Amino acid sequence: MAENFYVNTVGAVPANKLSEAVSLGVKLAEESKVAGSTRASVGTIMTGTNAGSVVFQQFFNSLNDFANVMDAFAASSTYGKIMETGLTVTMRNIAKFCDVPFDAPANPQRKYVILTRGKSHISQPELMDLMAEASPMFAETGAQTFRFARIMTGNNAGDFLLGVTYPSMSEIEATYDAIASNPIAAKIYDALDVNLRTIIKVQGTAM
Repeated sequence: MAENFYVNTVGAVPANKLSEAVSLGVKLAEESKVAGSTRASVGTIMTGTNAGSVVFQQFFNSLNDFANVMDAFAASSTYGKIMETGLTVTMRNIAKFCDVPFDAPANPQRKYVILTRGKSHISQPELMDLMAEASPMFAETGAQTFRFARIMTGNNAGDFLLGVTYPSMSEIEATYDAIASNPIAAKIYDALDVNLRTIIKVQGTAM
């Protein structure tokens, strides 16, 4: 995959405006793609402290591309309308990918995303080696993509972020059943203080 950067923006929105915000988010993802992102998606957070929020995920080759998209959003009527729903941005993080090998299907079905964030007790190369050892297990249990990154901005700068996509909840269940008895997964948990794990349902993607 060519992308070098990942931007995750979370917004709290009144419950009666959630469907409107998601519909506008689908349009905004298309505008993001036109303005410079390689891919963008909108989803809803199903678990954790931000459950019920909207999440906007963008992928970029360069930070200049991110700046171009932000400039485009400043003049976007769609962006203005989504803010008029009462959406309040509660978090925006930029992360740089430090990917490890993963045997992804030719046409990934990204219906759900699990994001796991944590602070590492070991070096980045050591943690990447562990992730590379663990990735075949995720492929075997149905994960579609497996992306590893380090957060550059915000309160969690320096933390690591693992994003894994799945075609359904069944594959998520199979993965976590496998993790429970996997010695490499145990080593990863020993190396990380996990401070976030959340499930996102993808509602629309521009590719």
